[in-house]
Amino acid sequence: MNKNNIPEVLIVGLPNSGKSTLINTLSKSKTSIIGSTPNTTRDKITTTLRFEDGKLLLLSDLPGFLEDPNQVEIDAQNIFKKYLALADYVIFLIDINTKNFSALDKIFKSLHQNKNNKKIITVFNKCENFKIEEKDAKLYKYDSEKSFYISAHHKLGIDELLNELHKYSITQETTHTRKTTISLLGRPNAGKSTLFNALLSNERSLVSNVPGTTRDKIEETVLLGLREFNITDTAGVPRKKQKSQIDRYSSTVALKTLINANIALVVVDSEVGLSFEDKRILKECIEQNVTPILVLNKWDTLNTESKNDINNEIKNDLKQYKWIKVIRISALKKSNIKQITKQIYELEEQLKVRVTTSDLNNFFRSIWLKNPPHPIKGRRAKLKYVTQFETFPPQFSFKLSNNIPDNYYSFIENQIRINFDIKNIAFKIKIDA
Repeated sequence: MNKNNIPEVLIVGLPNSGKSTLINTLSKSKTSIIGSTPNTTRDKITTTLRFEDGKLLLLSDLPGFLEDPNQVEIDAQNIFKKYLALADYVIFLIDINTKNFSALDKIFKSLHQNKNNKKIITVFNKCENFKIEEKDAKLYKYDSEKSFYISAHHKLGIDELLNELHKYSITQETTHTRKTTISLLGRPNAGKSTLFNALLSNERSLVSNVPGTTRDKIEETVLLGLREFNITDTAGVPRKKQKSQIDRYSSTVALKTLINANIALVVVDSEVGLSFEDKRILKECIEQNVTPILVLNKWDTLNTESKNDINNEIKNDLKQYKWIKVIRISALKKSNIKQITKQIYELEEQLKVRVTTSDLNNFFRSIWLKNPPHPIKGRRAKLKYVTQFETFPPQFSFKLSNNIPDNYYSFIENQIRINFDIKNIAFKIKIDA
């Protein structure tokens, strides 16, 4: 499959053959989650490989092939077969020490069924202590026209493999059009992946009723209305005290997506209500200047009394953040999904707002005269000037003669929201005294 017409290379192999380590080593980033538990990757994870000459190539990590999968793993195997059938280039990654030839035979057969023009590159991994004369004779049948011997963990043989991959890369004209980036966050089993698929209008994310099914960060471009957006589905964010190392790492990766996000869809299970973890996610979004939309999923399952209860709960719990937009949906039934698109468009307009320096100073000088801040240590802060120094989101800088009380900071924020058409977004105020 190609994204924006960029060639794609799929990395396939048995669980724990080192696929995630390889994709992270090749891309020089932590794109895939690495763990000692087999089948840590449960979905297709894609990253862009950028070569020094500017050429691009997509690398995708598929779930490890399992001979005897459980129900969730069967869904992952279906994803494996789906993307394998569409691939133009495939890296068949094999642990040089494996003895599971039965499973390798099944992958090998799948790779060569309806091969068409599919380019297959066999890469033997974990070869840091390997000698070619010690190679198991049963492995020779999996060789491609040119096989590679590497250690993804120790970065041995990587340069030679990169030189091969460079042959399939292309030069793509860059575009300066900004795409708003949206991150899906929430507790496990809140319905993030179902919503992700509903927005994409296909089953891109792995969905099940098992909490924690999504472990990886899954990125796609989605058409909402007439425009494209970058959207990321993330692992669930459970309580801080987590037993699983993989779930703990997945949770960290999920929150790190906020670094590049403009808007976050914080998905809440309406049957459970607004939890401590949900409020923690909302606070994290706001602290990172990412505008959250609170999405109450499974709304159709509630009776009138339960709906009133959760509405009152939100009203009480979010007094400090009453500006946050709340949308009530059913991701499974695709009910009210279009409302999300409408709200994203409205928030985008607010994120782009630019207020002139003269308008800001005229407005706040008037405010300062009518409602000045209370003195701190006998000194009342005077306003020297105010300016907006950034957009998307807007960021404002106030130069003062002295510090101001916290309640006046909140007063300034509310005045900006009311008077400058940015009522529902997270923005930053910098006080320089």
